[in-house]
Amino acid sequence: MVEPFHLVCTNCCTEFGINGFSLKCSKCSSTLEYAFDPEYLKNVTFSDPLTFWKYRPVMPFVSHPVSLGEGGTPLWSADRLGRHLGLKHLTLKDETRNPTNSFKDRSASLLISDAIGKGFDSIISASSGNHGAALSAYSAKADIDCHVVVPNDLDLGKLAQMMVYNADVTESGGPIERAIDIAIGLEERRGWYQATTELNPLSTEALKTISYEISEQGEIPDWMVVAMGSGVTIHAVWKGFHELELMGKIEEKPRLIGVQASGCSPIAEAFIEKRELPVESSSLDTIALAIKFQKPKFGTHALKAIKESNGLAVVVSDEEMLKYGKEIARSEGIFPEPASAATVACLPFLLNQGVISESESVVSLITSSGLKTDDILKSLNRRHRSLGFNAKIATKERLLKEISKKDAYGYALWDTLGRSMTLGAVYQHISDLEEGGLVTSYQAGRRRYLSITEKGLRVLSAMDELRTLL
Repeated sequence: MVEPFHLVCTNCCTEFGINGFSLKCSKCSSTLEYAFDPEYLKNVTFSDPLTFWKYRPVMPFVSHPVSLGEGGTPLWSADRLGRHLGLKHLTLKDETRNPTNSFKDRSASLLISDAIGKGFDSIISASSGNHGAALSAYSAKADIDCHVVVPNDLDLGKLAQMMVYNADVTESGGPIERAIDIAIGLEERRGWYQATTELNPLSTEALKTISYEISEQGEIPDWMVVAMGSGVTIHAVWKGFHELELMGKIEEKPRLIGVQASGCSPIAEAFIEKRELPVESSSLDTIALAIKFQKPKFGTHALKAIKESNGLAVVVSDEEMLKYGKEIARSEGIFPEPASAATVACLPFLLNQGVISESESVVSLITSSGLKTDDILKSLNRRHRSLGFNAKIATKERLLKEISKKDAYGYALWDTLGRSMTLGAVYQHISDLEEGGLVTSYQAGRRRYLSITEKGLRVLSAMDELRTLL
């Protein structure tokens, strides 16, 4: 059977067959990419329900699909958020609905399927979080070993996913670029399957399905907003729309808006300064770890996609990402990570500058859940943690006051407090007080009684004095 696609070097344009497992050009060592025959694309039809694997006709063939139910994610009409921003037609492509709560489940599904089909029993990948979490889950499903190299700073929620799926996680001792170099070395030494997004061309083929889904879920928007780290996602999205145009399924493609963090923006800076190539970022100062790339491997591809679409690149601050992460959650019930919130945070500026008009349609790509990140959770929970702290202090003070009146035991104290919390919680407070030397205990019959100490009395007195000053 003649394959309807081949591999092509993204730099020197040399074409290669698909035999073997080559990931880079033998002439210039640049990244390879799959290219489909335009005549083949014109005859492609889709008939299955809206899932990731519906688009098998436009992805390289795999013999053993490994799936957890990825793809087919909603395209929500964000009416409340749109009114708040001054946009009449804002929609959110909600990739948080994937099995591990990120768009990287698409690429993980295809990569693990390919690894299984090629007979590998171990994979290696560098990842800043979401990709490693997704690969870990799909490797567990396929029962193969998953090795992930991560940068020094990693969101704990994503690390927790990798660990619970039993992945072997190694810290690189540097940024994501260092992790990628280590992953290449491990692939070469151990013979493991290379599943790093920036190194395996199947990642682009998987991520382009986002564009296919958007085309089926509604009209093609005037603008599509994508956060940029390595640049692979915006490149893949553009590739998907380009193929849809070749197939005759759409007449016009959207204009692209690429967004980066102001503290790490090598692609956006290159666009703003009208440079052909991104340069190494001099700063890595952002909480948006998912898009924190110093040397974006797909930076040139991202710039090309933006320019071909007559689009633009912009930057937003960490503060804006956190602010609009909360706004998206409050308005639309979707909790995005900071990098995802950037695709909304940039819109007020573009509206104010007249780049986007209120009547134009916009799709913002929400790639991953904020439940997997650290800083946005800290921001959202700062007030609640303070309230929780105050509640704990108030409970301990009440216990001290009761014990100061007369010696008491745990169950009686719980009853005195009105049983407003669990008995276990009361005993935990008592244990804290005893460890702090504020109470002491003694056994009398079958019960353990508590007595307040001199230190405990001083603490109660100090708290009373403090109130007179407030």
